[in-house]
Amino acid sequence: MYSADVKLYASAFSVPSKIADEMLERCSGEQLKVILCILRNPEIDDGQIAEKTGLSSETVAECADYWIDAGILVSDNKDLGAFSSEKDNEEMTKTVSAPKIMPLLKPSQEEIDIALEKSRSLRNLFNEAQQILGKTYGYTTQCMLYNIVYYFGLSQDVANLLLHFAKYADTCSQNEILNIARNWSENGITDCSAANDYINKATKGRKLFSELAALTGNADTSPTFAQYEFLCKWISWGFDAEAVAKAHKIMKDAKETGTLNYRNFQYMDKKLRIWHEAGVHTAEEIEAAPNITLEPRKKPKPKKETSFDIELVKEKSRDRTRDIGNKKNKKRKRRA
Repeated sequence: MYSADVKLYASAFSVPSKIADEMLERCSGEQLKVILCILRNPEIDDGQIAEKTGLSSETVAECADYWIDAGILVSDNKDLGAFSSEKDNEEMTKTVSAPKIMPLLKPSQEEIDIALEKSRSLRNLFNEAQQILGKTYGYTTQCMLYNIVYYFGLSQDVANLLLHFAKYADTCSQNEILNIARNWSENGITDCSAANDYINKATKGRKLFSELAALTGNADTSPTFAQYEFLCKWISWGFDAEAVAKAHKIMKDAKETGTLNYRNFQYMDKKLRIWHEAGVHTAEEIEAAPNITLEPRKKPKPKKETSFDIELVKEKSRDRTRDIGNKKNKKRKRRA
C-alpha cells in the first residue's frame, strides 16, 4: 500500500478524476506526460511542453490531439498543427474554414422545469438518462439533455440510443455526448433506423480498432468518437485490420510514432484512400501490387489557352526594341 508524503500537498495541482479513474489504462506514458505538464502549467505552449518532457514536437502535438479527442482538453486552435510538416500545413491552409456555430442553449432551471412539466417524453428521457449513465444529474447535465432535444432536434428515442452508444463507446463526458449529438443532427441521423444503422457500423468499427491495436501493439482499448468516423469509412471501403495495419506501419516508419490518435488516422486515411481507388483492399493484394504509388500523383496543370499569336507578339516586341535603339542613336549623333 502506498501513500504520498503529506508535505507535498503544500504545493499541488488538480487532475481530473476521469484521467485517474478511466484513462490510465488507455493512455501511453508519453500522453500522460503531456497532460500532466499542461495541467501543471495551463498557459504553456507546445514548444515548452517538448522541452519539459523531452518529447519531440510532433509527439507533443499528437498527444495533445489525443486528450482533445478524449474530451479532456479544449484547443483554442492557436497552435493547432504547429508541429506538422510543411506539406500538412499547406493542406490545412487550403481547407475551407468551418461555418460559425451558434452557442448552445443555456436555459435557466425554471425553464428546464417548465419544459419537463409540459413534455412527458422529456421527463422520460431525463429519468432514463440517469439509468443509462449510472449517475444522478445536476444542472449542467440537465442542460446537456435539454440541448440534445431543443438545440439539435433529436427525439427522445434517438436521444436514448445516443446515450446508449456513448456508454458503449466510453465517451460519456458532456462535451463528447454533445459532439455526438451535433454529428447526428448535421448528418441527418434523426430517426431510430438511421441511429441503429450508425451504431451497427460503429460496433464493427470498434472491433476493427481492437484488432488493429492488437496487430500494432498499441495500448489503446477503444477508439475516440472522431476515430469512429474513419473506422466506419474504412470498413465501407472493404479494408480489414491487416490492411489497415499496413497503412499504420507506413505511417510509423515515416513519422516514427506508433500511437493511434486522430492525427495518425488522418495520415493513414490518405494511404487507404489510394489503395481503395486502386481496387486493392486486402493485405495479400497490397503485397502483390508493390508498384502502387503511395502518394497521389500531381495532376499536370492545364496549359492556358491564349487568344493571340505569341510569335506575332514577340516580333512586335523585337521591332519596338529596335525602334528605341534607333531613337537613342539619333540623339547621340545630334549631341555630337
